[in-house]
Amino acid sequence: MRIASSILLKGNKDRIYLQHRNGRSQVYLREVSPQKVSVRKSQRNKRKAAVRRQLVTAGAMSVAGDAFSGSAGGLRKENALSVREQVGLVFELGLSWSTFSKIRRALGGRKSGLASRHVLHAAKREMAASAAKSVVVTHTGAHLTDIALAVQEQVTALCDNGQFVERFVYGPDGKPLRAEDATVPIGFDPGAWGGRPPPTVPDVLITVGLDKGGDPASEKIVVTIMNQERPNNPSNTILAAVCPCDKDKYPQVAAMMAIHTPKIEELLRHGLVVRGERRPVRLVLSSDYEAQCTVAGHKGPNATMPCNQCKSTRSPTKAHATLDAKYGTLQDVLGPWPLRDADQYANWSTPPANSAQEDHLSVTRRPLLSPHPRQIVPIPLHITLGINLRLLRLSVEVVIRCRDRSAASDFAYELAELLYTEARVHPVPYHGGLFIGRDCHAIGEHSDAVCAALEQQLAEVEAGRVEHAKQYLQTYKDAWKRWNRVRKVLNRGTITTNHETTAFRADVTDFVVGLKSSFAWINVSPKLHILLAHAPDFLEEFGSIGMYGEQGLEAWHGRFTQTARLYPGGSDLASAASFLRAMALARDASPAVVGRVAHKRASAKDGAHTATKAGDKRLRANKPALPVCSETQKKAEHDRELWAEKVFARAAETMIAHESRLQKQSH
Repeated sequence: MRIASSILLKGNKDRIYLQHRNGRSQVYLREVSPQKVSVRKSQRNKRKAAVRRQLVTAGAMSVAGDAFSGSAGGLRKENALSVREQVGLVFELGLSWSTFSKIRRALGGRKSGLASRHVLHAAKREMAASAAKSVVVTHTGAHLTDIALAVQEQVTALCDNGQFVERFVYGPDGKPLRAEDATVPIGFDPGAWGGRPPPTVPDVLITVGLDKGGDPASEKIVVTIMNQERPNNPSNTILAAVCPCDKDKYPQVAAMMAIHTPKIEELLRHGLVVRGERRPVRLVLSSDYEAQCTVAGHKGPNATMPCNQCKSTRSPTKAHATLDAKYGTLQDVLGPWPLRDADQYANWSTPPANSAQEDHLSVTRRPLLSPHPRQIVPIPLHITLGINLRLLRLSVEVVIRCRDRSAASDFAYELAELLYTEARVHPVPYHGGLFIGRDCHAIGEHSDAVCAALEQQLAEVEAGRVEHAKQYLQTYKDAWKRWNRVRKVLNRGTITTNHETTAFRADVTDFVVGLKSSFAWINVSPKLHILLAHAPDFLEEFGSIGMYGEQGLEAWHGRFTQTARLYPGGSDLASAASFLRAMALARDASPAVVGRVAHKRASAKDGAHTATKAGDKRLRANKPALPVCSETQKKAEHDRELWAEKVFARAAETMIAHESRLQKQSH
């Protein structure tokens, strides 16, 4: 019967005649068994498995192919990985050619749908020779020759694979300001809009960011096309340059950007082609705050006007009393905060010698890019890191204020141990020993334990300070509640609703105003000012902040450090060039492109992975204890002690400065 099924499935005949040696004849007919039209999932899977077995037996489908899973080979050849995508996958995964050959043989060789090593080698040489992937090595580092061609290549790939996602500018009501079927005006000039086209015109939204990090240290320049799902995934971004360096000040960054600035300006002048239609480019500046200031020619967070988006001064001073009255200061938490002129960076000119502050507004160097002040990302990652640390340090400052420094020092050590036992977080040995990444969110989720520890400390205050201690404690608890709501929206990589945007603005205002009014010694830093004055506007205009954040840029440092062994060279520059060439080839296998062959799985429901029973092994108490090396444990304890010492020292310094100001005011 199996033989007959194989013949009938492979051929087009509905009837087979067989003549046996004994003279007996048999006829096999193709018959369709009646089945239910609607069945449950388990029965559907059984039917699919039966069809696959019959097709494989009949030779109509390779063993490695799967018509229903979308894997390479089989009946869905239109979804199979192309040769270029296979080359990209090799470099994306860091595979050697011998490893790839072993995988191909294990999957059935030619039947697997994967190309041979010789075919891939030829395709790799052709891809590496293309202008969009060409790499040039200079004294500053390894650079893509033409970033404009690389962006156009990626946009074309997204369109060809049906992965291009429209991005909109939103109005105050939370609705897009252009229709989904809007078209670009005939005869338009993209260069006339300077990277900020009207919100009613279809565009391509790209971000440019740079950051120094990794081991060995290097400056990385990254361009991100936002018109795709998960744009912050490093594999979906374009690594434009890897520049080994020890410093990332303006002179060094200007030399690195010398190759890329003209190409980015070319993108703004000519736009990009999307499905045969030329669109303007909307340019958004990413990076951390200091890098943003460097690119814009701004003097940085320590300048008289430290914000690169508005003209507010740092704090009231006699020397700049006129500017303080005209533009306000960062300490004015109720605003207003006058924005910089839209063309200030684009029309910058060298200020004359001994020019006044109002003449240059702290922009004293030629901008390397010319972003619109409203299109500078409010650095969600670094704001989260900074505010988390500030709230933890604030608890130590409250103990100093209500009790004494000795009690505050003990509390700092207690706080470090509390965060380890409750939130399971450790300070990292870099970035000054901070809590980074997911640890910040874990601390926020366990902020009740921090508040409870502070309450226990304040229970022992002197009788005359009880009322102040209660006020400080309640405000501190409210601050954590508001910050936890703000933190989630700030870092979320999806488009928010109009209700969430309105609530975000209210929570941010209450959070900063509450801190400033209750804790007189708090100074509004540039990061806190950006959160208060500019993050709500950016969220309202673009629908998300986390989607445009610097997380994808930071992730390149980890990838470079982890894969450095795969790209050896005679020098750091040679290794950087080898890495950049590999990542240029890997772009052809970015998740946004090859995702078309993958199963589209629905997200799990909220709480689906949460423990529901007391004996659930997902609970920490039910997990088996893991052995810990004694030396590792000692090092972790030492890192926590260092963190506590630094937090206490900074808190004590802040309170000394505050008491000094109070004494001066009293005299």
